[in-house]
Amino acid sequence: MRLFAPAPMRERLAQALAEGPFERALSLAIERSGLGLARLRERLAASGVPVSTTTLSSWRTGRSRPERPESLRALALLEPVLDVPPGSLRALLDRPRTGGPAPRAARWDRLWENRSLLPMVLNSFEDSSPESVSVHETLHVDAQGRMRSLHVREVLRALDEPAFVRIVALRGFTPGRSPELVSARYCRPGIVQATPEQAFSVTELVLDHPLAPGETAIVEYRFAFRDEEPDSRYDRRFRLPIAEHLLEVHFDPAALPVECVSYRQDSPVGPELETAEVRVRSGVPAHAIRTGQGPGIHGMRWRW
Repeated sequence: MRLFAPAPMRERLAQALAEGPFERALSLAIERSGLGLARLRERLAASGVPVSTTTLSSWRTGRSRPERPESLRALALLEPVLDVPPGSLRALLDRPRTGGPAPRAARWDRLWENRSLLPMVLNSFEDSSPESVSVHETLHVDAQGRMRSLHVREVLRALDEPAFVRIVALRGFTPGRSPELVSARYCRPGIVQATPEQAFSVTELVLDHPLAPGETAIVEYRFAFRDEEPDSRYDRRFRLPIAEHLLEVHFDPAALPVECVSYRQDSPVGPELETAEVRVRSGVPAHAIRTGQGPGIHGMRWRW
């Protein structure tokens, strides 16, 4: 079995500090430091520059940038805490964003194939979903290569208006056998729509209480896949920037893949970006983590 490792963190950080963009460099610096946003907020507050974790998260994901004098002062204090050269993060702010400002939200038809019925189904739902701050997915694949179950734990946050519904779209592999919600925690199922011929399902998860703007909540849910055929990839599609996405895949020890690769895409027809070989070992889940990413598709593919 061939095992590969992604480029060392220091190399990726050095490249981001040299080339940008700002949010990627900041995200990698935070990831390397091992400090959470709450710890960084405490460090800044102790230095007399209070900055909320929401603001730090927005800088990290590219939803906003430090521009005001107090924000720039906070950034200067962050650089030694994150052990990056003085002024290196600040210098990236002087560069224009390539392609203009980061998109606030991607369109459904950008994230799903135009030939599918899913964008039309998703557009029929009231678009009041909160944003995902953190998503941890656990996927189980059986000895025949069929996806069997998906457990998800999400941290959600309401944006500029109250939010109480999380919309989840999933796709199976076998036509006529859409994934089914089998359990939910801290939320309850609402409207469910499916396009069986394409094995899609769209499920509303209604939160226990409406979230006020800026308020966060945790939800957990589990889907069962009913595929009769093996599949060789799984992905999640984000309309909004995401601070952290962790995907772990548990393969049956009797059928470990010979290769496993994580990737990112801007659209289903676009090229795979930021690919990295994922180590596969018996008894240990294959996993890929991405931080500070914009809208797009995060996935993993494998072969036996």
